[in-house]
Amino acid sequence: MTITIYTNYLIMTYNIVFTGTKEELAHALDEGPVLVSTTDGTQVLINALLTPIIEIKDTPLS
Repeated sequence: MTITIYTNYLIMTYNIVFTGTKEELAHALDEGPVLVSTTDGTQVLINALLTPIIEIKDTPLS
């Protein structure tokens, strides 16, 4: 799964490991900040309240 975060100053794209669907991730982001793991082993805290646009895509990861 790929998540792209658009802010006023930059665009960040992460390949994330999430066991649920993109709809479940979107619902979790509506509830509050979400800590996700990336495919390279780091963790990212995403706070949807501080982010104007978040794009979530189901993508095959190799």
